[in-house]
Amino acid sequence: MACGAYVDESEPSGGGTYLLGCALVRSGDTHAVRSVLRAARRSGERKVHWHDRLPGERPALAELVAELPVEHLLVVRDECHDEPSERRRRKCLEYLLWLLDAAGDVESVTLEARQARQNAPDMQLLKVLRSSRIVGPSVRLHHLAGPAEPLLWIPDVVAGAFGAARSGDPEAYGRLLGLVEVVSTPR
Repeated sequence: MACGAYVDESEPSGGGTYLLGCALVRSGDTHAVRSVLRAARRSGERKVHWHDRLPGERPALAELVAELPVEHLLVVRDECHDEPSERRRRKCLEYLLWLLDAAGDVESVTLEARQARQNAPDMQLLKVLRSSRIVGPSVRLHHLAGPAEPLLWIPDVVAGAFGAARSGDPEAYGRLLGLVEVVSTPR
């Protein structure tokens, strides 16, 4: 069965690492997963967001994500202090799109929208990757606002928990151990 890829980014403090989380959700599971995530919002909250939760609430949030019928992929770019943030993002996205195309069962890739001037380079990157035959024509990419798509909240939690673990707080990520495939970008 085909799946959709839902992608969010994180730059943990310290500036040397860039994370691109990806939740792979089977088409038949999207409705149920969205319902669970919407129910996890607190009153008045537009979306579930790792950094909006208190540290004591984060392990339960990671546990909720761990129980979802979702595959998790985390692309990591380390030791990139000398690179601007947008280059880090581009390198992570390039590698992720290549991985997703190689998997062969991803129908679409949804990135959390940023400003239009920031979204445009993502689309340009896809064109370059297609023309270079690094990814095929079946990869479709689009942007959605975080509050509009609950499935984007999943990679936010995974990337947040991973970053916290690297900063010395492993409790939340411990709930996700064995469920997240972590890959590093080629240098």
